[in-house]
Amino acid sequence: MHRLIAATLSVSLVACSGSKEEEQAPQQDVVSVQAAQVGSDQVQSWVYGQGTARAVRREFLTFTAEGRVTYIAPGMEVGRPVRRGQLIASLQPERVQADLTVSQSELTSARAAQREAAATLELARVTLERYRKLIAQRSASAQEFDQAQAEYTQALAAKRRADAQATAGAAQVAQQQVIFSETRLVSPINGVLGRLNLERGRLFAPSTVQSTSEQSALRTVPALVIDPSSFEIRADLPATAFRDVVVGSEVLIGAGPAQIQAQNQKGGNDERFGREAGPSQPVSSFQLRGRVYAISPSLDPDTRTFEAVIRTTTPRPPLQDGEFVALWMARPLGGRTPVVPLGAIRYRNDRPFVFVVDAQAGVARERPVQLGVQGDGRQAILRGVRAGERVVTAGRAQLSDGQRIRIVQPQRASQPKAQGAAR
Repeated sequence: MHRLIAATLSVSLVACSGSKEEEQAPQQDVVSVQAAQVGSDQVQSWVYGQGTARAVRREFLTFTAEGRVTYIAPGMEVGRPVRRGQLIASLQPERVQADLTVSQSELTSARAAQREAAATLELARVTLERYRKLIAQRSASAQEFDQAQAEYTQALAAKRRADAQATAGAAQVAQQQVIFSETRLVSPINGVLGRLNLERGRLFAPSTVQSTSEQSALRTVPALVIDPSSFEIRADLPATAFRDVVVGSEVLIGAGPAQIQAQNQKGGNDERFGREAGPSQPVSSFQLRGRVYAISPSLDPDTRTFEAVIRTTTPRPPLQDGEFVALWMARPLGGRTPVVPLGAIRYRNDRPFVFVVDAQAGVARERPVQLGVQGDGRQAILRGVRAGERVVTAGRAQLSDGQRIRIVQPQRASQPKAQGAAR
């Protein structure tokens, strides 16, 4: 009897122990996750591109004459501000200036002779008219009239010679001024000296300037002046983006290799990121902005790309002429659709899906979705979820359909202690 009671008690204990293990087993499968409610909004998406920033106003300056560089303005260095009309450098200005001075002096003398001849002609005309009246009144002789007429003819010929000499003198001065200008580099705009490929005492020849490419021109042109107040970026975009970019659209500009590298790591134009990837940082953090200025209507037959021209709108943008930048061009906004955080999207065999929270059953349900546009950390969903539902945004990566979950709030960053606080 005692043995039977002991055996029964032992079986009961084993049964109770097994029952507790069966009750605790499901608790071990509960996964802690974070979730977010599906919203409804217009998602701003972006077309990504890259291009080189160039100052809108940039002037390549060169000599058209050959000679030795004899003058460079004091303190004229790369990066120095220059004014319109300011002399930058010159070739042998003394001899050219002397020739110009002689021509100007000769022109001054010719114009003085021209004025004197005009006065003599006017006097001869008045005298001739007076004698013509006197002849009509029979108060002068024919000889006196003939003399007045001869003096008028001589004065007219002298005036014509003086006019011709003044005209020739003006042409000579103009020619000397052209020669003089060909030996001087003068800034045509207010800006900054971007390049200065000159040394005092070295011989310059126009044939040394190579303009076949931007790189060769920058190395060989005597000087480059840029206006840094506005920049232009030209980007080659794929033909598929032609209808997504319109003139006047806002453009986010990312300068520096860090942003370009981050975008390339994010996926560039990878289809998984919603046709074109959005910025790798919040839109509000972009201090450098622009707008689409022009769009080429034709495609490059080799690359099947078209050109978009962007101009900066940020005053005095912190860019370098020739800097490589990243661009995000805003697409026109579409209608309102369900939107979820990017962290809610998962992939299996390149097919997107989300885990929808089933609050009544306390489980996560796997649901395939059709993706729309992506922008600013959000993903539009065309089909698969409804606004108001909740989706898993963070948690164990290997969730399964029907997995029991427990929703937790994300941990907040601890606040630093104020100085002087008690420890």
